[in-house]
Amino acid sequence: MISPEILRRYPYFADVSEESLKQLAMIAEEKTIPANTVVFNEGDPAEYLSVILQGEVNIQYRLGTGELRTVDTLVAGDLLGWSALIEPYRYTAIATTTKPTQVARLDGPQLRKLCEGDPLLGYKLTSQIAKLLAHRLEGARVQLAVV
Repeated sequence: MISPEILRRYPYFADVSEESLKQLAMIAEEKTIPANTVVFNEGDPAEYLSVILQGEVNIQYRLGTGELRTVDTLVAGDLLGWSALIEPYRYTAIATTTKPTQVARLDGPQLRKLCEGDPLLGYKLTSQIAKLLAHRLEGARVQLAVV
């Protein structure tokens, strides 16, 4: 469990009710991940939705040639692992820390259960994720077009 105030700092949770925020904090934990650690691989079960509290994470895709291409670099305040909330609940990229990174991670299955019980919470979180995905998709298009 973490303090609800940690989550309240981030725009993804700004419009969430106090009760929902407390429930989210109860399924969250802080974790420190060493530099140069693969957080998840493409196709892995999406177990956590995380907020990066400090540090840096590269999001990469493996191209058909086998080359890894970094399409985004996430920093403090960014969401990591949106796949934990969106079916089929599998990560779609490779995430690797470039620095020691501290995250507040929410348990994916419990998060989905909370969203099912509180549709407004689910709507607000998925709306935030949709905005994030639109931004990342544009960034990925630009990075993948670079030869």
